[in-house]
Amino acid sequence: MSVNDASPDLTDLHLLVVDDHDDTLEVFGAALELHGAHVLTARSARDALTLLKTVRLDAIISDLAMPGERGFWLVEQLRGLESEKGGSIPALAVTAHWDRYSAEQVTAAGFEAFLAKPVDPLNLSRTVASLVGR
Repeated sequence: MSVNDASPDLTDLHLLVVDDHDDTLEVFGAALELHGAHVLTARSARDALTLLKTVRLDAIISDLAMPGERGFWLVEQLRGLESEKGGSIPALAVTAHWDRYSAEQVTAAGFEAFLAKPVDPLNLSRTVASLVGR
C-alpha cells in the first residue's frame, strides 16, 4: 500500500466548511467526518467569521464564489487576525469556477491549497490532512 492509498487521519480535528449550497456542506461534512473530523458549517463568509470568534479550528474549507462576501474576503479577514485568534489557521479554497482563478492567485490571497469542484471526497480529506501536517 502506498502513502496515497492510506486513509487520511482527521481524528479530532475541528474543521469549518463554508459554502452557500447545502448539498456541498452535507457532502464535504460527511466526507471529513468519515475520517474522524468534527465539522462545523457556515453558509456565508460572515457566518464563518462569527464562528471563528467562538471556536478553535484546525482548518477551514471555503468556497470562493458566494453571495455577499466571497471566500477571498473571508481569508483576508482571517489573515488579519493575530495567530492566537485564528490568523494562522490553514485554509483550503474550493470553487466550481476553476476557470476564473489560478492556484497562484488563490495562494497569494492567503489560502494554502485550492481544489476545483466537483471535489472527490477522498481527495478533500487527504488535502485537509496534508494542510494540518498529517
